[in-house]
Amino acid sequence: MNRQKNSTQRLVLTALFIAIVLLQSIIPWLGFIPINPMVRVTIIPFTVALGAMILGPKVGMLLGLVMGALSFYHAWTIPMGIGALMFRDPLVAFVPRMLGGIIIGWLYWRYVRQQQGAKHLVSMFMMGALTALINTVLVIMLTWIHFRIFNTTVAGLPNNVGIIWMFTSLAGANAVLEIFLDGVLSLLVGGPVLKAINKL
Repeated sequence: MNRQKNSTQRLVLTALFIAIVLLQSIIPWLGFIPINPMVRVTIIPFTVALGAMILGPKVGMLLGLVMGALSFYHAWTIPMGIGALMFRDPLVAFVPRMLGGIIIGWLYWRYVRQQQGAKHLVSMFMMGALTALINTVLVIMLTWIHFRIFNTTVAGLPNNVGIIWMFTSLAGANAVLEIFLDGVLSLLVGGPVLKAINKL
């Protein structure tokens, strides 16, 4: 009976996190903060990471898959921009988000879950920051690999040093903001949510 109850709870929570990711992908300022027309700070990876910390790396991978699918869809349907040029590549859209969910979920359940006090607070900030770092590093790396192997992006931009540096610089500027913001969100939101879930 308890096993069935736990299974139902996990299913409900998984559906809830998927719904949150969907809303964040649709509603500006809920999932991303536009800094200027070229730069948007994305906080959806934090939601993926929080789901992974609560429900484990498999659910983290599923949430990353949902986020990747939405990024891929938006990249082909919104007006052309730097993000669209990068995330039209399915590897760039899917792999960083899915791996982020897996890695954060595994690290939390393996090393952080049993921590208490100040050590747990520091670890929660690090989990959030690491979420943004994994996402940005993998996006930059996969974009660079695509340039080097195919000499172009999926959108057709040629392999040009200036273009590569433009992508890298914008992604790096995003990374600094996202690392800090996701760390703070993990500390202020993730910690209390995990505590409440564990009590339940």
